[in-house]
Amino acid sequence: MNHPLPSAQTVYAQYLEQRLPQFKGNPLIEALPPPMTNQGLEESLTLMPDFHESQRAWPAADRLMMLETLQNFMMPMNRHRELCRALDSLLRSGYVGRAPKTPGDAAIFQALYDKQMAGESFSQAADSRTSQLSSALIGVSGMGKTTTVERWLAHLPKVIYHPDIHRYQIPALHIEMPSDGRSSNGLATGILHKIDELLPGSNYYKMYSQSGRSGTDALMKSAAHVMSLHSVGILIGDEVQNLANSPKGSQTLMTELVSACNITKVPTLFVGTNKAIKILGIEFRQARRSSGFGLAPWDRLQPGTAAEPDEWDVFLEILWQFQWMKRPVALTPLLAHYMYDASQGVIDLAIKLFVSAQARAMWDGSETLTPELLQDVYRKEFQLLHPMISALRDDDFEMLAKYDDIAPLNFKEHLDSVRRKIDRMTSPLYGVKASDPTFTPRLASSLESVGIEAEEANRLAENFAAETPGANLADGIKQVVAEFTKPKPVKARGKGKVVVELPVDRFDERPNDYRRAIAHAKTSNVTVLHQLKSLGMAPQLEDVLEI
Repeated sequence: MNHPLPSAQTVYAQYLEQRLPQFKGNPLIEALPPPMTNQGLEESLTLMPDFHESQRAWPAADRLMMLETLQNFMMPMNRHRELCRALDSLLRSGYVGRAPKTPGDAAIFQALYDKQMAGESFSQAADSRTSQLSSALIGVSGMGKTTTVERWLAHLPKVIYHPDIHRYQIPALHIEMPSDGRSSNGLATGILHKIDELLPGSNYYKMYSQSGRSGTDALMKSAAHVMSLHSVGILIGDEVQNLANSPKGSQTLMTELVSACNITKVPTLFVGTNKAIKILGIEFRQARRSSGFGLAPWDRLQPGTAAEPDEWDVFLEILWQFQWMKRPVALTPLLAHYMYDASQGVIDLAIKLFVSAQARAMWDGSETLTPELLQDVYRKEFQLLHPMISALRDDDFEMLAKYDDIAPLNFKEHLDSVRRKIDRMTSPLYGVKASDPTFTPRLASSLESVGIEAEEANRLAENFAAETPGANLADGIKQVVAEFTKPKPVKARGKGKVVVELPVDRFDERPNDYRRAIAHAKTSNVTVLHQLKSLGMAPQLEDVLEI
């Protein structure tokens, strides 16, 4: 009789006979899905939008929603295949010698027990300097490292239940290093929380963190014990660069984590940006070479030549097919040049630039891509990225190591912003022209709403309509208000009068005081309007007026 499964993500073990001698008779390996075929791997790594040319005739709002699907765009490359093969090899090799109810399995629990009884922490272990079965994946952010790991994990069962030995096996544990780089306490709780998620009702975190022996060392030992108890096949530590923020010292934390994995025989994969190189240290690089599971750093893509295209060229050629604008254009060498110059071969950034340019083209009505548009989008909408892109252009590795994330633009928020702009273009503010009979009364009503007397508002509205017949309501409101509120010239003050400057922070304790904008604008050398916008005191005109 099968034992009831704790959750929908748990499956009953089915065993496949193994061909390799070292894998034979090991139920932890026999219960794993077979390694993916080349075709299966290609299919699992391919993510393309459901695109058809007829979609280009859809309304802009629908096309913007289709643009969102490009955030999951993925084209298999050699680096993706290499990573998946390495992960599969690490997983299976890590289970060798760990079959349940064998001397090797018992030795792991004995080693953990001995360490507890001796009062030793993992940082004191003699073999904690290098991981015996591990690797690291380091590279520029935005190249798809985590996405590829997640795609590989998707083909594995979350939990496998073995009824004959009553063991819940967790093939892979994917955790993210604490963002504040907390001590091993944070790492241990992350592991326990993740296992609790996979095994509802287990409550390991509560059991060990509130047991009265929840010190850092005790909690890390408990996490190692639980990983062994549930036969974790591979531990993937993502965002390993976060350990640089640890007040305890990143090397100490790495030592503790690697030592725990050594004792439990759990293979580890550390994933991080270039900032993680110093954390992993020279010893770990030596371990990578000796283990045979070393992975080449994931650098940005490089363009090839017309005769010998490289991965960047193939990637861009495929990506370029997904144009939802009404006037699609072929990929020319000049367009390809600007795409690379603005993204420097960073996959995530190239996709976001491509999406942002299409969104802009839909908004401004041009409905096509040009080199000038790509340049303008990069200059205006990717300002925060300019220092990082410059570092990539200059191959300045020291500067790049300072950046945790090379692609901070939020996909959905950006497209939502464009969608709002398009919606505004359909409002009366932009649709009603001066030749429309309702133009003058609407403009006068809007002018009254900003404080202009009714008689004066009517006069100004009539004059504007007569002088600018092609203008819309938005133009009228902005121009008339600007002209009406233009300050009148004043006589120069006497030379002897001294103007006392108020300190910039005088009004900082009053967040809604507009004088903060005036003081700070002067010191920052920006306009008062710019400062008002940054303080949230200058909403869009169409958000205030009711037309």
